[in-house]
This record gives sequence, C-alpha cells and structure tokens, in this order.
Amino acid sequence: MQVEIPEYAVLDEVCVDPERTALVVVDMQNDYVKQGGSLLVPDAEATIPAIKALLDVARASRMRVVYSQDTHRAGDPEWTIWPEHCREGSWGWEIVAELTPAAEDTILRKFRYDAFYGTPLDHLLRLWGVDTLVICGTLANICVHYTAASAALRWYAVVIPRDAISALESFDLEASLRQTAFVSAGRLTTVNGVRCRESVSV
Repeated sequence: MQVEIPEYAVLDEVCVDPERTALVVVDMQNDYVKQGGSLLVPDAEATIPAIKALLDVARASRMRVVYSQDTHRAGDPEWTIWPEHCREGSWGWEIVAELTPAAEDTILRKFRYDAFYGTPLDHLLRLWGVDTLVICGTLANICVHYTAASAALRWYAVVIPRDAISALESFDLEASLRQTAFVSAGRLTTVNGVRCRESVSV
C-alpha cells in the first residue's frame, strides 16, 4: 500500500527579528554525520553547507546560537532502541568540525530526543527575550521534530529550513515537516528563504 504525504506549504521567505530569534543546531555530531559514525544519517553530511550558511547569517546579525549535543553514558536505555551512539567523551559524541561552535554560542547536552527535556533551554530563551526558533540539524523526525513540537507547546514560533535537516528515510522527513506545519503552526522554508529584519540573508 502506498501512502501519500498531504501537501504542506514551503514559504519562499520567512523574515525573523534577530534580536528575538535563536538558531538551534540539533545533534550535528560525528556519530550521525560522518562516515564511521555508529548511527549514520545518509544525508546529514550534505546539510553541512546549508547549516554553515545559517550560522553565518545568525552570527552576522548577532542572533543567539544554541547547539544541542546528544549525550549518553553506559546503561542508557536509549541504547536498547538504537545502536550505541554519542557516548559522552567519544569521537562520535563530538560536534562535527565544520560546524564548531563559536565562543559565544551555547552548547546544551541533552539526554532524550527533545532539546528542552532536562536542559535549561527554555530558561535561557526567555532570559534572552527570544520568541522564535530557527531549527536545523538531524534527525528530522526525531530530535528536530520533538524539539520543534516542544517549542511550539511553549508558544515559541518555529521556523524550519527544509534543506538544513536530514532523516534516515525521505518519508520520515516529509511526514515530520507536514506535522510541524499542520500541528505546530511551524513555518517551513529553505536556507535562502531565512531573512533577518535588516535585510541580512543567506
């Protein structure tokens, strides 16, 4: 049986206020992105240039940048669902070199799919006066999706550039985007469509 994904809108342009927006880079770590990683996502490495472009825009406009870093230790029950991955302190746990965080960026170790769960992310965003999140990274239907849904439940506006996320299967990516747009009122666009208020663009 074939299942078709219902249509969803991809906007040509989404304008954000950099003073009230944060770029959230989800789990761009060696185990997911690089050959030899224990839970390799086929298209994750191909999204690095797109994510770098988003980082350039964020830093040029003084937008806050947050990295989530999936973090596990021996005995983590998640390893009964997935192969062992992102063991704290290992090569696979490290953020890929091409996207090395800057000194002013924030890195949050997370222990479940959702970057809000068990982290100070919500507290920091409110402290900074942020009400909009541009979310990129991997995996589209897991950590990106649950982070976006959790943000929406907290009434943050969500923007996802679809060419800056990746999934194990194309169906998973498309289904997640449709859910984000339909259930979470997320705005979907491309990297080139993300514009800052003062005409800063990718």
